[in-house]
Amino acid sequence: MSKLTELLYLKKEQMQHDTRFKEKQNSIEEREINLMEKEADITMEALQVEAEHKRLHLKVDLLRQRLQLSKEGIAQEDIDNVLPMND
Repeated sequence: MSKLTELLYLKKEQMQHDTRFKEKQNSIEEREINLMEKEADITMEALQVEAEHKRLHLKVDLLRQRLQLSKEGIAQEDIDNVLPMND
């Protein structure tokens, strides 16, 4: 085999290795992106659950305040004016 043929063969082999490496690197980057997207989805869902929990907690507090005012003999109309229920 001539030196030129040998060099061409080595160059071809190197290019094949480079191609396989780049394919694997792209695959890894794709998986990283997919994981980041899933993480973002989970974070968003957690934030939505937390916001809903806080909303329900505030609603419970409001209902307790309304009940306490009712027990104290405050008219329902006055309670509704002071602490309206917005659903």
